[in-house]
Amino acid sequence: MANSVYSNARAKALENYLLGKERLNRMAESENAEDALRILSEVNFGDGITLDNTNDFERLIDVEREKLFDFIREVAPSEDLKKYFLLKNDFHNAEAGIKAKYLKIDETKMTVSNGLIDKDLLKEKILIDEYKDFPEEMANALLKCDEAFVSGKANGAFVGRIFKQAYYSELSKCASKNKALKELFAVKVDCVNIGTAMRSRDFEVTKSSMVFGGSLKEDDLKFLCEESFEVIKERFKFHKLANIIEAAATAASSEKPLSDFETLADGYALSYLKKFKYSSDGVYPFLLYVFYKLAELDNVRIILVGLLSGHSAIEIKGRLRESY
Repeated sequence: MANSVYSNARAKALENYLLGKERLNRMAESENAEDALRILSEVNFGDGITLDNTNDFERLIDVEREKLFDFIREVAPSEDLKKYFLLKNDFHNAEAGIKAKYLKIDETKMTVSNGLIDKDLLKEKILIDEYKDFPEEMANALLKCDEAFVSGKANGAFVGRIFKQAYYSELSKCASKNKALKELFAVKVDCVNIGTAMRSRDFEVTKSSMVFGGSLKEDDLKFLCEESFEVIKERFKFHKLANIIEAAATAASSEKPLSDFETLADGYALSYLKKFKYSSDGVYPFLLYVFYKLAELDNVRIILVGLLSGHSAIEIKGRLRESY
């Protein structure tokens, strides 16, 4: 495992290879997706692989994401930090594996790249009910799903809920040992629960899907589900997530997608970490680079999807996540 001094130095060096605001703005203002892709080629984004057509741009993002994951595997200054960023893929692949096991479907189209566990090994172990080497919460989720499928009580919603709750429970163990991650994780949890409450407006649904580790308690979520949107905004106007809750309530009151809420929620981590932009203490430089790169990948996708859908530069820029 690398030490934090080495990890931070590597991360700071890699910041020089990020796209940067100027290129992202040029991409958003491009006439079409082809022009935007040419801008990416200036910095060899995606290692210069040749695309069959512009709609195939996800391949470039996949290459860059794998490079980021390799960096995390090699350079993360602690096992908990490595898990925090890579566990999501393992849980996603485990969920695909348990569905494939009982529904007799090909899971290859449902899986994503490896996290910390090789997905072929994951599939093999799930098929023979051998979970002892998996993270505790993943093993428990697999056992619950085994029982539900055997008893005929399992469905897609049940499996999805079990794995979501298990993932956040496992993630909380990583976050609890790092001051910065602890703050980011709590907000991440709150945003998941706010989204569920605002979309369902049903407390029983929200309660059954609730993930734990945030600052909002059951009574807060009940309030979000049952009170008027104006009363909700007033109640939480001094809360640290006031702007995020307001964005969710405003969209829900108009029966619109929660896109503004999602933009703010996804951008919170960088907004928080940028306060430590010039700090060399702890693991802040490492965390900043990882979140910079994750936001960059999201923004490249938003821009290219927007251009392919015929959206204006103003519309596209309005949807971009917090970045550099």
